Amino acid sequence: MTAGLELAFEPGSDTFALHDQPWRDQVADLHATLREEVGAVVRRGVPAPGQKGAVDTTVLALGSSGAVTAAVACFRAWLNRDKTRTLTVAWTDDSGAEQRLRVTGDNIDQASFQALTEALGSRCGGDGR
Repeated sequence: MTAGLELAFEPGSDTFALHDQPWRDQVADLHATLREEVGAVVRRGVPAPGQKGAVDTTVLALGSSGAVTAAVACFRAWLNRDKTRTLTVAWTDDSGAEQRLRVTGDNIDQASFQALTEALGSRCGGDGR
């Protein structure tokens, strides 16, 4: 696996509260699908700016352009199942800057994940397509 190639993501919903059991089940399904299709899904505590303690962040380690393609396919399928879902994805680009992408279930199209696919695909040694 390529060192340091990680994708942090945060699922969200306009329908459910963060701690509602139905929402937790939906997020668990996303994690299970990603584990099956891509590999390790890890939850980490990340320091919250201006606050004590940490915020849990879910991180997906990607080691090939095929893993990037599989992750994007999982994200798209999960978002398409409920139009009130959102997904915020963050990664570090080649220059060391953090990039963020927020996609909603009601506004997903072919171009939605284009920047993510291209940026991470090229870092994994592929063209990201």
